[in-house]
Amino acid sequence: MRRIAALFIALFWIAPALAGEAASGWEAHVTAHDRDRLERYEDAVTQGMMESRVAGEEHGAYNELVSVMEATLAPADPEKLKGRWNCRTIKAGGPFAGFVVYGWFRCEIVEKDGRLFFEKLTGSQRQSGFFYPRDEKTWVLLAAPNEGHSGPLRAYSGPAGGITDPQMIDQPAVAALLEDGRARIVFPWPALESTFNVLEMTRR
Repeated sequence: MRRIAALFIALFWIAPALAGEAASGWEAHVTAHDRDRLERYEDAVTQGMMESRVAGEEHGAYNELVSVMEATLAPADPEKLKGRWNCRTIKAGGPFAGFVVYGWFRCEIVEKDGRLFFEKLTGSQRQSGFFYPRDEKTWVLLAAPNEGHSGPLRAYSGPAGGITDPQMIDQPAVAALLEDGRARIVFPWPALESTFNVLEMTRR
């Protein structure tokens, strides 16, 4: 009986802690609009790959998109995600041009306030935000854009609301490590130009 009583007492204290841990996941921090975009992540990738095929093959760079999007995922190891990266954006699909590959810039992932924090450090279109576990191989990134090279970083809007300016709207994404040592961050259904954007990352 004493063991049973002790078990109930332990569960009494553990259950609220587990509930708090679950509430601290990305679902507790995301806007309704971004939740919808993340729930339709696979649709964005499928559609964007089809839309970008013709435009990408015309200038011979489609295989670069295939390389990063069809790479085998590695386990979601936070320590392997930390550090300095080279990163470039590939825009896939949409009415803008169907397929665009940008140049390389610098990104960094560090531990901040006990969580992984991403920042694109260079380029005219910067962004930053926190990672949240999604499953055993991916994270959700809730990022906000930051124009220019100076000034304070903008925080993600959070569930209470969101920014509607297409240039400054929040940028949710699904991030993963790849078995070949790269990483990728995929932004589904961006407000402008493309069906999805992928940030390809290689070690500096």
